[in-house]
Amino acid sequence: MQLRTRITLLVAAGFLLLLCCFAGLLVVRERMEEERLSNVVILGQTALWREIVAVQASALEKSLDALAAAGALPENDRPAIANALARLDIFASGLPAVFEVVAEDREVLASRGVPSGRGLLDADSMDRVFVGERISGLRQVSSNQVLVVAARRIAFADGQAGVAILGLDANAAVRGFATSIGATASLVTLRGVLATTTNADLWRAANLTISPRQPLRDTLALDGRIYGVTSIPVPDVSGSTVGALVSLVDNTEAMAKARTIRHWGIAIGIGLAVLGIAGLNMFLWYSFRPLERAIDVLQALSRGDTSVTLESQGRDEIGRIAGAVVAFRASVQALAESRRQRERVRRRQEVVISAELQALADAIDPTDREEVLALLNTDSGAGEDELRRVARVLHDLSRRIVEQHTRLSAMVVELREALVTKTKLAGLQQELEIAAQVQLAILPKAFPPNPRVAIHGHMTPAREVGGDFYDYFLIDENTLGFVVADVSGKGVPAALFMAISRTLLRSTALFERSPATSVRRLNDLLAQENEQMLFVTLFYGVIDLESGKVSYVNAGHNLPYMITQANEVSIVPATRGMAVAVMEGFVYAEGELTLSPGDAIFLYTDGVTEAFDIDEEVYGDARLADLLKQGAAEWSVTDTPERVLESIRKFERGAPQADDITCLTLRYFGGSSRRHKN
Repeated sequence: MQLRTRITLLVAAGFLLLLCCFAGLLVVRERMEEERLSNVVILGQTALWREIVAVQASALEKSLDALAAAGALPENDRPAIANALARLDIFASGLPAVFEVVAEDREVLASRGVPSGRGLLDADSMDRVFVGERISGLRQVSSNQVLVVAARRIAFADGQAGVAILGLDANAAVRGFATSIGATASLVTLRGVLATTTNADLWRAANLTISPRQPLRDTLALDGRIYGVTSIPVPDVSGSTVGALVSLVDNTEAMAKARTIRHWGIAIGIGLAVLGIAGLNMFLWYSFRPLERAIDVLQALSRGDTSVTLESQGRDEIGRIAGAVVAFRASVQALAESRRQRERVRRRQEVVISAELQALADAIDPTDREEVLALLNTDSGAGEDELRRVARVLHDLSRRIVEQHTRLSAMVVELREALVTKTKLAGLQQELEIAAQVQLAILPKAFPPNPRVAIHGHMTPAREVGGDFYDYFLIDENTLGFVVADVSGKGVPAALFMAISRTLLRSTALFERSPATSVRRLNDLLAQENEQMLFVTLFYGVIDLESGKVSYVNAGHNLPYMITQANEVSIVPATRGMAVAVMEGFVYAEGELTLSPGDAIFLYTDGVTEAFDIDEEVYGDARLADLLKQGAAEWSVTDTPERVLESIRKFERGAPQADDITCLTLRYFGGSSRRHKN
């Protein structure tokens, strides 16, 4: 396919797409205009119908006013009421009017033309009239009869009140509506029953299905004619929809004119597009003739024929192409000469490249160097020129250099990763050291001097941070709380759980004097959200500094040692209790003992008794008890942890510490009264 044909088809496709877009926009515009026109027609017909009903209702109200102005009617005097009705203009004119007078007890005093079995007003509307409101509008009095009614309150001669209702068949209003819009109009009830129409034959032929409660604007094709169908809901005197007013307007001639204009517009557009495309094709044919001659010259040059010539014409793109073809022909002629010169230069370059390749081969591994030199010294095979052989050697040499570079790069990457890992480990080590300092900082400081008690604690974590902790605090001036605890696990998780446990215990103990209650609440708080399944063993006691009475709870922890003033060492009696944070709702038992002046309690964690030496022998409870019996009664509260730690270090003989080591020593000196007695 020629270029001008492709351009013509492309432009034709563009024209077609443009026409389709215009057609689509025109269709959308027509639909939007039709929708807007439908809304205008519906609103206009609704307003016209309301105006027509209002005019007829106004005439009825004037007749009712004339009846009221004639004087009060005697109650229950039907002949007098009939005479008053006869004098009304509406009945004198012979119009199909109906009338009804209703007393306050809803008894019909007089009626005229009212269909049997149904009143002119419903009960709600009747109540509105009796309180003085005037109402008017449509009222359906039977399955196929709708009236325009007006009602007002009237007074009888005896002072009683009644309601006078006057109505006209809606046929007159429908005909007036049809005349105003120049169409056929029909009034249908909510059940689709025809109440009145201006053209019964057309209504039956149309056989419309109407939803009376919804406004409608549509088109109907019937017997070769096109009708515009409009349906508007009409309200009654109570404000609810009584039916629909349907109008049919003959739009055949207008639609035919619109179709004719549309078809002519489409035909003119298509004709102009065809003429434009044909003109474009002729213009392209004339413009591309120099290009075709240039193509002939190029085809001759491709066959090696340089005798065909072309004159450069014009300054447009095609003329520039012709000039380029002329220049190309000259280049082809010069190319043959330069090819011969390049062949001579190539041979000289091959010799130089071979020498350089030998020098480059000396820079690689000895094994690869020997293989490259052997390949370089190989004679060229049959049909293989020297440059191809050199290229093959260069390719092999490049591959070997790339492999060597890849190995070196991998080693560099590994070294960099090792350096990054080392840097991260150094940063992590620094963070752990800071965490250890923070953990030691939250442990209690030296206890203020107190004549009644002395207490001191010590902790040596197995790692940078540990899970053991101790604490002591005054609950009030005569009560001291103290605790030693061991969190399961080691490292950062145990340290965090330790900090939470210590904080919660201290907060709880300040409000609960009973150790059992404090530990129970601590257990409930920790067990509620313990997804890591950590737990805490602890020994928590409260000492009365005046009496020396100690209340305590042991939650799965190593039992402390009690050291009397006579250096008698015994284990504190056990209490029932599992580790904290294992099971929510556990009730802990509470134990009691009394310290005499000079007695002490030594608390510790399992890091003391479960220390191992280099032979994997355990330190054990017996060694700890023997150490305390050597004179713990004489040691100060600061000496006792130091002597225990010194004993463990001697036992380990350089073995690494297996667990956190925590000790707490409390010595009671007696309360104020007991010291005075002494």
